[in-house]
Amino acid sequence: MKQRLFLVLLMFLCAVTMFSCQAADTVTFEDENLEQAIREQIDKKNGDLTKSDLENIIALDLANQGIKSLDGIDVIESLEILSVAGNEITDFTILKELENLEEVIVTGNPFSNDSEQLTILEELRSKGIIVIGPKEEVVGSPDGPAGFLWKVENGDTTVYLQGTIHVGKEGLFPLNEKIENAYKEADVVSPEIDIVNFDLFEMQSIMMNMGTYQDGTTIKDHIPEDLYKKLEKKLSELGMPLALMEEYKPWLIAQTIESLLLLQGDFIEGVDEYFLTRAHEDGKEVIPLETPEDQFAIFANTTEEYQIDMLEASLELTAEEYAEQINAMLNIYMDGDQEKLLQLATDDSRDATENDIAFMRALNDDRNYGMAEKIMEFLESGEDKTYFVFVGSLHFILEPHIISILEENGYTVEPLL
Repeated sequence: MKQRLFLVLLMFLCAVTMFSCQAADTVTFEDENLEQAIREQIDKKNGDLTKSDLENIIALDLANQGIKSLDGIDVIESLEILSVAGNEITDFTILKELENLEEVIVTGNPFSNDSEQLTILEELRSKGIIVIGPKEEVVGSPDGPAGFLWKVENGDTTVYLQGTIHVGKEGLFPLNEKIENAYKEADVVSPEIDIVNFDLFEMQSIMMNMGTYQDGTTIKDHIPEDLYKKLEKKLSELGMPLALMEEYKPWLIAQTIESLLLLQGDFIEGVDEYFLTRAHEDGKEVIPLETPEDQFAIFANTTEEYQIDMLEASLELTAEEYAEQINAMLNIYMDGDQEKLLQLATDDSRDATENDIAFMRALNDDRNYGMAEKIMEFLESGEDKTYFVFVGSLHFILEPHIISILEENGYTVEPLL
């Protein structure tokens, strides 16, 4: 998503309006390739470069230009987005002088083992700047947060299976060293879906097609009046006008409410986003096991009656109660206790209805068979590759789970954590 954002902004912002200047200061760059690349970006191949030539530049794509030094680039005070990927730059200190910098891509430069330069990049990150490129090596500890990890091999192909949790909290990262090492070893990472690199407009379109009424009706036409009033009150408490969601179906409103409640808690990125962000920065291949349509369909294909049940349940939640539930699950996850996690996830005093059974089959069983099939394709590829598959932990412990399906098909799955 970050790389796409860079390219999109570049298309709109890179065209710089040129202004005449009678008494402007001349600007020079020590590195001839840097100057030439900037000249091409602003379409000024001849004549002196002046500060006024550069003062409106917001984005620069200087990738693969043979640049060795960035000295002088701090004169472009307006610069927000910069790519210097694939050059020969060994010193990025000057980037700290760019006060408006928001994103920089530095992959492919010869400094991956230079601790001083890695520290500079971490300083930029600490300021909130998106830095796509090498990070200081992440090293987990033997007694770090456990999570869950298994390994399965076939010939030269190795697949690590890592159970995740979709939200996090302080103290969760880095994970146990066995998990961190499995990620480092991997050539390919394989999540449920790629929540980091996706087309936002396409995702919105899918969600609207599957989660909104297309016949001119609104949520008010589909739920009881008393429930509608509760919904209106709840959304008002969460600072979200109901008018913005009148066309949403009950399942999508329920998911939105839970998301709003989650935002009120002191949570950070989950394990999925943690590894996906690193995978894109590290240049690893990403092969999702599912599509956004697959996941939306789990909710969209339920009956309207069941969707209303989802909505009612979400309206009963408070931010405090929801945070307690999430924290309880996080603590169990960090302890690596499969039995407790399974008990927490399945602890429901209600007798399961037909709708409950159908929903759980779609949420767990059907998806586990589908994901296991993709994993078996990796194992049967005959390639000398290592895959790091990371999906929600319940997919590895709630029967019929991915591990049992692999074992039924003749594979030996070794528990590592």
